[in-house]
Amino acid sequence: MTVTYIQHVPTAGKIGAFFRLLFMWKGGVVKGIWRDLVMYCILYAAISVGYRYGISQDEKMKLNFERVCVYFRRNGDYIPLSFILGFYVTQVVSRWWGQFTTLAWPDTLAMNLLSYLPGNGKPKKIRRLVIRWANLANILTLRLMSTEITRRFPTYDHLVEAGLLTEKELEKLDKIIKTTDALYPIHWVPLQWGQIELRKAKEEGHISSDLVFTKLQESLQDLEMKNKSLLGYGWMNIPLVYTQLVTIAVHVYFLVSLLGRQYLTPTRYIGANGDFIKVPPDTPESVNLVGHDDSVLDFYIPFFTIMQFIFYFGWLKVAEILINPFGDDDDDFDVNYIIDRNFQTSYLMVDGKDGEETDDELEDDTYGNNIPPSALPHTVESFKYKESPPVLPTDNLVVTDDDLAPTEGKIDSNLMFVSNRKLSIKSCSLSWYNRRISLKSELCSRKEIQRRKQSLHLQRSASEVVDDDSTGPMIVIDEATYLAPNMETIHSLESQNSFYIDQAEKNSESEKKAEG
Repeated sequence: MTVTYIQHVPTAGKIGAFFRLLFMWKGGVVKGIWRDLVMYCILYAAISVGYRYGISQDEKMKLNFERVCVYFRRNGDYIPLSFILGFYVTQVVSRWWGQFTTLAWPDTLAMNLLSYLPGNGKPKKIRRLVIRWANLANILTLRLMSTEITRRFPTYDHLVEAGLLTEKELEKLDKIIKTTDALYPIHWVPLQWGQIELRKAKEEGHISSDLVFTKLQESLQDLEMKNKSLLGYGWMNIPLVYTQLVTIAVHVYFLVSLLGRQYLTPTRYIGANGDFIKVPPDTPESVNLVGHDDSVLDFYIPFFTIMQFIFYFGWLKVAEILINPFGDDDDDFDVNYIIDRNFQTSYLMVDGKDGEETDDELEDDTYGNNIPPSALPHTVESFKYKESPPVLPTDNLVVTDDDLAPTEGKIDSNLMFVSNRKLSIKSCSLSWYNRRISLKSELCSRKEIQRRKQSLHLQRSASEVVDDDSTGPMIVIDEATYLAPNMETIHSLESQNSFYIDQAEKNSESEKKAEG
């Protein structure tokens, strides 16, 4: 019964993408609150007509009525309706989604049974038996939660007629129900039968190892935990006092607004000699004795009051629908579809062919020994909406020599600047010139720059690892290697090695001079 509507909003590129949804009746706000809105408008109109043509004939009664209306108008907003209702609906929606994610699906169990308990004959019979019990456990749980499932299977005899239960199994369930005086749910019993049957299959050698046996047992335990959690939602509700507070707040607020939002025509007075004299309504400098705001215009249809009613009552209606998603509302879970789908699909899964049932040779891969293309083919209609590949934040980052910070004095050996480093996922080539490392651009000689300007385009898939004879899938550039002390510039690994040789010669000459 869930109302699915996102297929009507495939894109937000059109003007008013959501406007077409306003005309949907099933599950819509109009269907949810139209009765309440009609009743509210009738009450508002009845009070307005009674005031204009009935109460206004008696001056004293008219004065008291207007004072009550002004009092309600001034104090009606003291009800913290937005806060109370907003927080409540948030909790209800969170609880609603939690219940959907707790629904048990036997797909994992069915796939594990086919993988870990393969073969025909008795293994296949065990697979079908265990998966039937798993579906039976789910339905026994949903019978306690959903009015739809209870109407569909009101008694255990209906489960027998549907093929979910055998007469012998029904007798076992009846014994357990009599033992517990029908006080506790028995959804766990079929899962326990499944555990016992799997243990027997393990003892008979149909299950290959303890690890596989444990995996199957965990699949059954997962179903039991989900069913138990689902029953917990039915047992532990949002505190009743909170639901009562929200309901009272919304209805009292709009009962107050029935009087507080009325248009009033209080009698006008002018003060004279300590007394008030009644004057016509349009008399200048006249006042009313009830404190009414005379700037309010007279509208027969209270537009903004109706809008406020739609918003708040629609909000409350969301909570009323979602607080029990196993009922008969338009947006409740379609549990009949769920159990039908689970029952047949799980049987299809455990009956699937395995490796022992076919001697067909493996087919060649659709791409042979080749690597697939970078993109799969598009239809003409699909190609119209094709988008560019995603771009990471540093894909188009370029650091030029002008961006390098000037340094003075001695250079920190661990400080590095990367010049002209342009990385892109769209490029498969690397340039030594574009990836050179420099500490001070002014120290780089122009001859060295011209010598390094030629690019060495190395394919990532065919490059060699630096300082290694073996080939590898990536090229390694030691741009993050720490610089030696007092080292000013490194352009490549070759120049780094020559620097160490020159430095060693200088050190040896210094030692000879010191000894001399």
